[in-house]
Amino acid sequence: MESNQFLGLVKFFRNEDFLDSLRDGCFHCTPPEVYRLDEQEGVSDKFESCAYSYRKDRGDSPIIAKFGDIDISDALGITVHNRKEKDAWMHCWFSLRLPKDLEALEKLKDDVAKMKAQFGTHYAFLPAQNLKPLVSKLQGLSNKPLFCGEVEYTGDRSKWGNLVKALDYAYQREYRFLFGECSTTETDYYIFNSHDGFSDLILKNTDFKLQSDDGEQIWFDLRA
Repeated sequence: MESNQFLGLVKFFRNEDFLDSLRDGCFHCTPPEVYRLDEQEGVSDKFESCAYSYRKDRGDSPIIAKFGDIDISDALGITVHNRKEKDAWMHCWFSLRLPKDLEALEKLKDDVAKMKAQFGTHYAFLPAQNLKPLVSKLQGLSNKPLFCGEVEYTGDRSKWGNLVKALDYAYQREYRFLFGECSTTETDYYIFNSHDGFSDLILKNTDFKLQSDDGEQIWFDLRA
């Protein structure tokens, strides 16, 4: 195995029923606005998929904005996107890669512990070799175009978008499945189903270890 090799995707769940529902075939996707309005730690991101957002209902401090003689300081909401970025329905996972050294290994352990604390100890595991088959299956099931990839993290607000987030969220190591295009105020979920499920591709609470050949040393152990 090589340093930084892609090992698979992990999705954490507090509610085991939701994990079972995913494996049974329910693919549940969330619009960015839900995360912009949420207040839960780890879930909430006022600037999800955008460079800036203002929401009066969120309790944000009042803003004063003028375009020529037009005063929009009484706006209920403002969303600023970078470049040609558009909002899309999202289905997010944790990307698991082989740590390059002991420091990276400890960081991985810390990040997984934080994810479990925020999102739950149950998890779905998608082995690396099952990613392409899953993508192909999703493309056949969805009536919306799909694009996907790993999220990058930066402090440069001018780069934030669907696949670029603030450094504060780097511990989430996201891989995103993004579907179609939705309005900036969309709060309805996009849900579709596979009649034969995903259990042939997605495992439940499987014990995943990084260990020595003789099994005497266990460096990383992912378990529910």
